[in-house]
Amino acid sequence: MKLAILLVCALLQAPSDKPEPSFEVSSVKPSDPNSNGGFYGFQLSGVEIKNGTLKGMIETAYDARQFQIIGGPGWIETDRYDVLTKLSPEDEKTLPPAGPERNTQLRLRMRAVLAERFQLKIHMETREQLVYSLVIGKNGSKMKEVDPSLGSYGISSNCGVMKGTRTKISNLAIVLSRELRHPVIDHTNLTGLYDFEMAYAPETGCGSPQANAGSTTTEAAPLERASVFTAIQEQLGLKLESTKGPVQVIVIDRVEKPDPN
Repeated sequence: MKLAILLVCALLQAPSDKPEPSFEVSSVKPSDPNSNGGFYGFQLSGVEIKNGTLKGMIETAYDARQFQIIGGPGWIETDRYDVLTKLSPEDEKTLPPAGPERNTQLRLRMRAVLAERFQLKIHMETREQLVYSLVIGKNGSKMKEVDPSLGSYGISSNCGVMKGTRTKISNLAIVLSRELRHPVIDHTNLTGLYDFEMAYAPETGCGSPQANAGSTTTEAAPLERASVFTAIQEQLGLKLESTKGPVQVIVIDRVEKPDPN
């Protein structure tokens, strides 16, 4: 169990004394206060962030989950910025093609932007935390396995409605970890691609009073639904079991608001 828990954070890397590779150009500006939502994306030429928080940027740069980021002032979750970075022409040509390896190189350069523009200094620790194990319920899985030749797709999650389309159970574990703000480890041994839909009371609400108001339809309003723990058993035939385990975390030692450019 401990090994599996630690693998949640396997992509986190402790800072080194060597200077991180950087982008040729980086722009950090406060977002339009009327903007909604947020976008964190990897492009061939760099990283683009719209209406993003510093906490979300750290999550992106270190391939972490927000529950792994500890410390820092409150504004790292409320102040929003637009960030645009650009690789040098040489780096753009010589880095690996679009995909995980190129994204790893972009993450390293994003860390340098955070260190320079936000004066971000961090260190890594391993702490004992609550961890959930995702297992098959006693009556078996209720999810629909689909033809793998169609290719994988993904999961959408909004206000307590989660829909999976040709997705792996490991992806479900990732989405659940964000919802529950604790690591979720897939121990189902389900290896196929699945379609599913689940409605539940979101752990963090939906962000507006209207979203949680009584519904005029036959579907229960978000906060009137069953908890995610009950819903996943009744609707998907899976179960979340809690335990304790070591989780690698990012501890913020120093951070400052950036000067816009």
